[in-house]
Amino acid sequence: MTFLRPEFLYGLFAIVIPIIIHLFNFRRHKTLYFSDISRLKTVTTQTRKKRKLKQLIVLLLRILTIIFIVIAIAGPILKQKNTTSLSDSHAVTLYVDNSYSMMSEGLVGRLFESARQNALDIVNQNPDNTNFIILSNKPGVSSLRLLDKESAISILEEMEIASDVTNLSQIINTQNRILEKNESATSKTYLISDFQVNTSDISNFPEDSINDYTFIPLKHLNNKNIYIDSCAITSPDLMLGKVVDLSVWIKNDSDTDYEKVPLKLSINDQQKAVAGIDIKSGTTKKISLNFTISNTGWQYGLVEIEDFPITFDDRLNFAFNVIEDIKVLIVSGGNNTNYLRNFYSSDEVFNVSEMDYMSVELTKLQDKDLIILDEVPTISSGLAIQFKQFIAEGGNLLYIPPNEKYTEDISVFLKEMGAGRLIGIDTTSTRVTKLKLSSQLFSESIIKIPQNAELPTVNKHYTYVFPANSGVETLVSLLSGGDFLSSKSIGSGQLFILSVGLNNTYGNFTSQLLFSPIMHGIASKRRSVNSLYYTLGSTKNINLAIGNLMTGDKPATLINQSTNQTIIPGQRIVNNSLLLDFNNIILKNGYYNLQIGDSLIGALAFNFNRDESDMRFLSSDQINQFCIESGIKNYGILDESDPNFKEVINALQKESDFWKLFIIFALSVLLLEILVLRYWKEQ
Repeated sequence: MTFLRPEFLYGLFAIVIPIIIHLFNFRRHKTLYFSDISRLKTVTTQTRKKRKLKQLIVLLLRILTIIFIVIAIAGPILKQKNTTSLSDSHAVTLYVDNSYSMMSEGLVGRLFESARQNALDIVNQNPDNTNFIILSNKPGVSSLRLLDKESAISILEEMEIASDVTNLSQIINTQNRILEKNESATSKTYLISDFQVNTSDISNFPEDSINDYTFIPLKHLNNKNIYIDSCAITSPDLMLGKVVDLSVWIKNDSDTDYEKVPLKLSINDQQKAVAGIDIKSGTTKKISLNFTISNTGWQYGLVEIEDFPITFDDRLNFAFNVIEDIKVLIVSGGNNTNYLRNFYSSDEVFNVSEMDYMSVELTKLQDKDLIILDEVPTISSGLAIQFKQFIAEGGNLLYIPPNEKYTEDISVFLKEMGAGRLIGIDTTSTRVTKLKLSSQLFSESIIKIPQNAELPTVNKHYTYVFPANSGVETLVSLLSGGDFLSSKSIGSGQLFILSVGLNNTYGNFTSQLLFSPIMHGIASKRRSVNSLYYTLGSTKNINLAIGNLMTGDKPATLINQSTNQTIIPGQRIVNNSLLLDFNNIILKNGYYNLQIGDSLIGALAFNFNRDESDMRFLSSDQINQFCIESGIKNYGILDESDPNFKEVINALQKESDFWKLFIIFALSVLLLEILVLRYWKEQ
């Protein structure tokens, strides 16, 4: 036999009380006076023996009463063969779903509050020496070890809604690791959740015939939800005065059609657009909102709708940077053409600089948006690597080949870029015949080519071979079937390859209308390196191209715009990129300014995980079916809508009823003592 509360066994010292009473009370003599004492000696001898026996029996009964009461209070458990103590091998695991879907109203109030209260009830109904494991979607240090009853209650009372999304199989794997670490044999596991379809992967549970699972599904009072799923800016050239097209995807995750749902767009707290949305049940709708950029620098955007009762997904934050100008660097190979300089200098949006290929300053490459290699005859391997890194970090590079004396150098450069190889030069006259209008390069400048449009003629051009796995696509084609302009994505930027030079010996490209949209598009269609927004609980690392902005020993810090909370995430510099580590950092939805000292180097927008917006949940029958298919041996499902639900929760106490037997023993001994004292006559 073992005890749940062995510390109460110290109460056995109370048996000295009846012993003291026996010594100092029952031994006390009384003087009796008799008129005739002739037969007193015989009577006295018999009475003394009976009295002594009676006193010893009463003493024994009182000692037994105290022993039985103390044992009952200590919580006796009958230890059977081949079993171990409850406190040594058994644990109670409680998983409380604290994801954002649990903010909804349920049958008895908010789902999360119901889940937490049910967990507290289960903890309170277990013995004091029970080992507990408390798990949620946001694991902490305290949830990775066995807890006593008091600690388990404290963690449950302090638990809050979290942005993290965790699959049930991950919860079970975490529990098993804790049990293994603490050498606990089994666990009684309670899973309290709304059991969303996208996270309730019961089929991925490890095979288990030992642990005992109890599923407690909480039902939503209303499964209707409309939410903003995502947004994107289709045009990457974000410049002052430009009209930007923002695409917003709205999802109706309910069985009801909605009309005139208000959608608002704000930039820097100023309303820019508004729309009324009609959306069918179970569908996703794309909405286009247009606005004009009126400021340079970092902009803070917000799209929002009105929808109840689930509101955490009705707002979507995003941030983007509007550049003051487009920085173009022309690396000249010594030719005397001024076409590029004249074109880019004619528009104040371009900031043009030039550099001779013999004296390239690598430190001045990183802040450029476009680098043009204008007939550069020789490019060293080291310089080619620097150009490739520039493209990978989000820059664009236009390669204009030199004359035919440097065909070998052209091949070497293409090989360094992983962009095929040069075959030779074709001197057959031809002309441009086809443009890939679906490319971003022409997304705003050219909508349709007239049938009799005057396109550039070509006197001679280089011919390239681009293997299918090179990733090179043709943007402008020649009538002869060759490439006039091609592009290849490298990292976050693009390499553009012309097959002709710009002087008149190659043709009349520079004097044709097509020259302007191509050169403007190559410079302005730089890919955005930073995402519009990031997802809380899902985004663990962010890689930002910052060039040489980060100098000195000062770390980059994140400052919450609304609360001024300052966070220093884990960080390191890799190839002029800042890698931020957000593991074990708690962030809130909203905007964060990324600063080094007092200098703003970027803005990051964070939003709640949209996985929690999915209003599909497993029913009790589906949970049962998944358990059968997964081979789970020991499990049960408690239905919250059952009128006896609370009584079932309260009946989950694991303490043995063996203590009641000792209470009966104690009462029986007390009764026997009363009978002895009342009816045992000494004479």
